[in-house]
Amino acid sequence: MDFLLYLYCLLFGIILIAPFLLFYYRFRVDESPFGKEEGAYLRPINEKKSNLLDSLRDIRSDFDSGKLTEEEFQTQSLPYIEALDSLEVELKEIKANVAILPTPKIIENWTCANCGSFVAVPNAKFCPNCGTGRLA
Repeated sequence: MDFLLYLYCLLFGIILIAPFLLFYYRFRVDESPFGKEEGAYLRPINEKKSNLLDSLRDIRSDFDSGKLTEEEFQTQSLPYIEALDSLEVELKEIKANVAILPTPKIIENWTCANCGSFVAVPNAKFCPNCGTGRLA
């Protein structure tokens, strides 16, 4: 009798937890449904830069509306400008450290071994006339 109770509790727990796990793994916010983005590693830095620029715009609008004096504007905007400078340096270092992947070699022209026709299609694996594989 206790065995069935344990089994039903386990089954009920799985039924309760399964939708949360499904949504967690299926609908991740940080990943595009089309695969990894090229600059995904730069996203946090770009968001931080965007937030700092928004803060500077807010301070500038306060200064333009007369809420801040010139001295207050300069003292409040100085930390944001320094943070932006450090972010720019960090962004340049990250971009410099990223290894550029070599482009694949495109083999322009080849001749079919079966029919002898000239194939001018780049990276063609099969002959368009007879259908013979290039490596066959």
